[in-house]
Amino acid sequence: MTYASAAEIRRDVSELFKAPHRMPVADAVRRYMRVPLGGGSSLPWDATLTPYIVEPMNCLTSRNYDAVVFVGPARTGKTLGLIDGWITYSVVCDPADFLLIQMTEEKAREHSKKRLERTFRCSPELHSRLSPRASDNNVHDRTFRAGNYLKIGWPSVNIMSSSDYRYVALTDYDRWPDDIDGEGDGFSLASKRTTTFMSAGMTLVESSPGRDICDTKWKASTPHEAPPATGILSLYNRGDRRRWYWPCPHCGEYFQPEIASMTGYRGYTDPVLASEAARLQCPACSELIEPDMKRVLNSRGVWLRDGQSMDREGQLSGKARQSRIASFWMEGPAAAYQTWTQLIYKYLTAEQEYQATGSEETLKAVFNTDFGRPYFPRTALEQRKGEHLESRAEDIPERTVADGVRFLVATVDVQGGRHRRFVVQITGYGAMGERWVVDRYNIRHSLRSDALGESRPLDPGSYPEDWDLLLSDVLYKTWALASDPSKRMSLMAMAVDSGGEDGVTDNAYRFWRKCRREGEGKRVYLFKGDSHKREKLITRTWPDNTGRSARRAKAAGDVPLYLLQTDALKDRVNNALWREAPGPNYIHFPAWIGSWFYDELTYEERSPEGRWRKPGRGANEGFDLLVYADALVILHGYEKIKWPDAPSWARRETWLEDSDTDNTLTSMSPPLKARTRKPSSGPTPDMTNNPWITNGGWI
Repeated sequence: MTYASAAEIRRDVSELFKAPHRMPVADAVRRYMRVPLGGGSSLPWDATLTPYIVEPMNCLTSRNYDAVVFVGPARTGKTLGLIDGWITYSVVCDPADFLLIQMTEEKAREHSKKRLERTFRCSPELHSRLSPRASDNNVHDRTFRAGNYLKIGWPSVNIMSSSDYRYVALTDYDRWPDDIDGEGDGFSLASKRTTTFMSAGMTLVESSPGRDICDTKWKASTPHEAPPATGILSLYNRGDRRRWYWPCPHCGEYFQPEIASMTGYRGYTDPVLASEAARLQCPACSELIEPDMKRVLNSRGVWLRDGQSMDREGQLSGKARQSRIASFWMEGPAAAYQTWTQLIYKYLTAEQEYQATGSEETLKAVFNTDFGRPYFPRTALEQRKGEHLESRAEDIPERTVADGVRFLVATVDVQGGRHRRFVVQITGYGAMGERWVVDRYNIRHSLRSDALGESRPLDPGSYPEDWDLLLSDVLYKTWALASDPSKRMSLMAMAVDSGGEDGVTDNAYRFWRKCRREGEGKRVYLFKGDSHKREKLITRTWPDNTGRSARRAKAAGDVPLYLLQTDALKDRVNNALWREAPGPNYIHFPAWIGSWFYDELTYEERSPEGRWRKPGRGANEGFDLLVYADALVILHGYEKIKWPDAPSWARRETWLEDSDTDNTLTSMSPPLKARTRKPSSGPTPDMTNNPWITNGGWI
């Protein structure tokens, strides 16, 4: 039996009483950690190779943050600096229990034996702090002289629960399961382990992106926002959103070295020659940056938070986003250990594979691990583009009726939730399906007022009287002609979506009954999407809730409700949207309407099964309201017109009147009867002979 000497005991005990060595993490790693090269050789860690890692490393000891999130491609040195370096700091400078979680048990074993064991062996300061007892050091557990403990594990409730750790590091996070053994996501479980230490605890998460984008129609609301996705990008978005910027060596303007700025390689058929020609282009001055400038520019690079900017003199401005998470995201062109030639070669060969096989797996891997970006599926990129539709916009005076319009219809969507409103769209129809978007607006405020006389917000589900605004501000409104403002055109008909939050359907039926009493029942229609597949596009029903839940709308079989086959109708409208030349079925857009409208037109996607769906929570009202307009004119027999012989309701002169009244949206007067001339026959739908419509039974 061997016994420890008094000197050894004193040395071990003294480690327990040493005060923390306060110094930046990057300085400690530079001083104490050696990087194993294989064959027994090693080098000191060099911050000048990966200067972008220094700021994230130093945030690991800041009490201003609860977590540090780093998003980046492979070959950036992030594991070496952020994981191995942080462990070095915690062992030498500020001993504390540390939990490292790799993505699998095998990867945890590999990290322990191939990285940490070699680092401990070739770094004298680390080696001297290891416990001398063999039982204290194995593959997944290491104990040090100061009593601090390093656990190397994998995503498992057994490992990530119960025990407290001051430091927790999660690596390759986007290769983890979304749910750890039914207990929740990895970050939430891991960060709970540090809460006992309050502001002294820290959780680190690092990974390249790997999760699918939840909303392929997403557009950033701030310059540094990441696309909506689970995993590492979701955590990044919760943080202060820092991006890596270089100063252009030509103009001095700061820009992000992104893969989108790579140029010069598209003119070659050989991917080797093409990749060698790749250069980075400054987005400010368009000058090319040579590959050998990367290390110099990295040394001059800065991390800017969302909301910040830096001018060419290096002056910082803007209000930085605030968060308890310090989050960082950089892309492949700045990665120290991968050249631009390698990046572009991998990309071009992956593109060739996609063209040959149709498989996107290799492309996705290149985007995720080499570019450091989430992958947008090619099928999504090839979907309808709102920018193309916007480029067709015509210079028509704002909210006026173009010369080709013969009659106007209004379609209304009822929006609930926090932003309750009526969304109104006015569509003008000409001959043979040609149509114009004439107007688009929201009705947000009711005629009800509070104690201060301020207008209360609209609430279509709770207040039947709020629906009266659809008479004064839609049905009885008129629009000036673009070529003759002294003439105005009134509506032929209005269709309203009757579905929505509680109370909306009830009030929609009450509103229609009121319209009928006032003689407008033939100009107002209630629509609803039909969940049942039918042969006809539109089915007229007379809903009744006899014997059903009191929560259902209380219609007594006297209100006509039109059920729409929305997928089939959307196919028709989608085909019309992409007609390139004016003529039959062409849709005209006015130049005054914003880009948001075209985003609505193109937000939905069509599945291979023929179903239209929203890929996320974006807006699609513009598309839906064009569909309602198409259904409304079908109801009136528009499809049966033998042009140029049109019935009176489809003639321009029927709906014109002199501009002798102020017809603005701001008018708060009570609803008045329309003073427009009506056709003698009236625009009554011919249900019996219309091949697009069936008369449904009771529902």
